[in-house]
Amino acid sequence: MGVTLIRGQVLDPGGGPVAGAAIYVVSAPGSMPDIAQLTDGDGQFTLAAPLPGRYTLGARSDAFGQAQAEVEVGGKGPVAVEIRFGRPEEA
Repeated sequence: MGVTLIRGQVLDPGGGPVAGAAIYVVSAPGSMPDIAQLTDGDGQFTLAAPLPGRYTLGARSDAFGQAQAEVEVGGKGPVAVEIRFGRPEEA
């Protein structure tokens, strides 16, 4: 079985893309490297998911704080996830 891609987008409280947010894996069904990547200008990112199962992803932004989202990876092609920040006072 190959690696599945997780494709996602980070959005601000109003639904706009958040560029430059740090994306990292909070929990995964196996060990993952402890690294973060930044979203592009459209708030998009792609992560490799080597094992099927539930992944919890985190996003961190200086403007909006932190947010998390879960995604289920089944090994059948890329999966999509959206991480949306709440209002700044909720972060």
